[in-house]
Order: sequence, then structure tokens, then C-alpha cells
Amino acid sequence: MSLLTKTDLVFSKVYGDYLKLARYLGIGFITTIVDWAIFYLLIGYTGIFYMFALATSYLTSTVFSFFLNKHFTFRNTYNKVHIQLASFFVVAIFGLGINEALMYGISNFLFSGSSERALMASRIIATLVVFIWNFILNKRITFNIFR
Repeated sequence: MSLLTKTDLVFSKVYGDYLKLARYLGIGFITTIVDWAIFYLLIGYTGIFYMFALATSYLTSTVFSFFLNKHFTFRNTYNKVHIQLASFFVVAIFGLGINEALMYGISNFLFSGSSERALMASRIIATLVVFIWNFILNKRITFNIFR
């Protein structure tokens, strides 16, 4: 048995759909870079309040995320893209709410302020939590019900 086959067997026992999760993670990494780049450009060069910058960057990267995940992660061929996009955005809006609440709570209560370090640490924690939320709901709803 080859190393690749053994690895596949092990990962399949841990989480049967691990390849989909890995692809979602890869897309998530790319769209997180887009999200964070927009976020830091907005707060660094325009002086926009970080909560507004977060919403703008998050929703912009959500559009990229939808199309990449539809075609690459879930290999979905459902023709009514507008319905799936709406579902994806509903999940994303709730994710944004979680993101905003975590960013505010962590940066203001855990780190006592909105310094760049506090915002970055808050952003990392919030991103990880919302990543899990979005994956579970999009897998079960957006790309499962609408296929």
C-alpha cells in the first residue's frame, strides 16, 4: 500500500470529506488574504472605522469565495446561481455578525483597545471561528440543498 493510499485511509477515518475541507481551506486562505488586504488598506489609508472596514472587506471577499467554492470546492453545477449566491450571502451575513461581535469583544474587552496588534489578534480568532461556521452551513445548505 502506497503512502498516499495510507494517508487517504487515515484522513478518511477522521473526516470522510477531508478533500472538500482541504479545498475549502485553500480557498479560504486565498479569500482571507483578499479580505485582510482590503481591511488593512481601508483602515490604514482611509481612516475608516474598523467595524465598517471589516464589513466592507468581508462582503467583498465573500463574492470571490462563493464563485471559487462553487466551482472548485463543491464542484457544484446548479444553474440558478442567484439562489445559491443568496444562500451563501445569508450564511455570510450571519458569519459577519459573528465576526463583528468577536472583533469588538476581543479587541475592546480582552485587549482593551483597537491597536494594530489587538485588531490583528482579534481578526485571527474571529476568522477561524467564522471559517468553521461558514464551511458547515455552506456544505449543508448552499451546496447540498441547491445542487
